[in-house]
Amino acid sequence: LGKRDALQQRAEDLGTLKKLFRESGFVNYVSSVYLQNLCHAANERFHPLTRQKLKLEITDRNEFQIRDLLHDGRVRSVKTLSGGQTFQAALCLALALADNLQQFTQSSQNFFFLDEGFGSLDKESLQTVFDTLKALRKENRIVGVISHVEEMQHEIDTYLQITNDEVTGSAVKTSWN
Repeated sequence: LGKRDALQQRAEDLGTLKKLFRESGFVNYVSSVYLQNLCHAANERFHPLTRQKLKLEITDRNEFQIRDLLHDGRVRSVKTLSGGQTFQAALCLALALADNLQQFTQSSQNFFFLDEGFGSLDKESLQTVFDTLKALRKENRIVGVISHVEEMQHEIDTYLQITNDEVTGSAVKTSWN
């Protein structure tokens, strides 16, 4: 009886493996686990950044959703986030991904760029962005910001400004001369 149970268990395990490797099941499984880990790492920043009001989650279909702890833990679409919250979520996911890659490659690089995305933010959301970037500086993160938003120029101390001149071409101005 013990041998029969062992063979039956082995057959079930082989059936599970067959299902995983059929089509893209295994790839989906591995990417699902990775995405869950990435989401967990992003929440280490996102949850405190939203003053413990919001958490990122992954659905069974590997889609992001929001757990709104301010409203009894209700689940809602990421599309309901404000501009500032969307920026924070994206930034936290980017930082989690950067941390993961840094760990994987055993690199000590602490630098990355944010390219645009600020023009559509209202003043309150833009202030959230500034506060977030200042908090990153305290973590010794160096964030390069590429933007055409004028308010960004007043908030960023160290910058490289490139302007286009039709006669002479691009002109570069630095804050450190």
